[in-house]
Amino acid sequence: GVSAAVVTSAGKARFAEAALFTHRGLSGPAILQASSYWRPGEPLFVDFLPDESGDFLLDAKRAAPRSTLRAWLRERLPARLADILAERLGLEVEFGNAPDKALRGAGERLKRWTFQPNGTEGFAKAEVTVGGIATAELSSKTMEARRVPGLYAIGEAVDVTGWLGGYNFQWAWASGVAAGEAL
Repeated sequence: GVSAAVVTSAGKARFAEAALFTHRGLSGPAILQASSYWRPGEPLFVDFLPDESGDFLLDAKRAAPRSTLRAWLRERLPARLADILAERLGLEVEFGNAPDKALRGAGERLKRWTFQPNGTEGFAKAEVTVGGIATAELSSKTMEARRVPGLYAIGEAVDVTGWLGGYNFQWAWASGVAAGEAL
C-alpha cells in the first residue's frame, strides 16, 4: 500500500486525512471517515493535491517547461502513486509540449479524482458502522426502549456514528453508564 495526505469527499462531507491505497482498494483515515457518508452506487472523490489551487499545472509549465507531470508529481506524492497517476492521465510529454487544455484537464482530475467503490470488506473488517436502533425510539436519559419497557440499547446497537478518534468509544461508554445508572 501507499499512503498520501489527501482530501476525500462523499456527498457533502469532506475529510483532510491520509488515504491508503492498497492492493484490495482504498483505506486509511480519510477513506474511513468518508465511508460513513458514502452510499452504494455513489462515487467517492479524492483530491490528491489539496494544497494546490488554480491552474497549478500551467504554473508548473511556466516555471519548468522541460519537466514532466511524473517528475512534478513525484515531488509532491509518493513515487509509486505519482507514477500511477501520471500513467493514468496519459501526459508523458514535457510540460512545454503539453497543450494547456490537457494540463487543465489533468489538474482538474487530480483535484477531484473519481472512484466508484464496488463495496466494502464487510462487517468483519469494519471500522465504521452505520445503522442500528433509532435514537428516537430510546430514552436519551436511560437508553430504555420506548416501546418495550425493560429493554435497553447502548453503544453500536444504536444508530449513532462518530468520527474516528475515539468518539464511538465515548458513545459506547456514556450510553452504557446511562443505562447502568437507570437499572
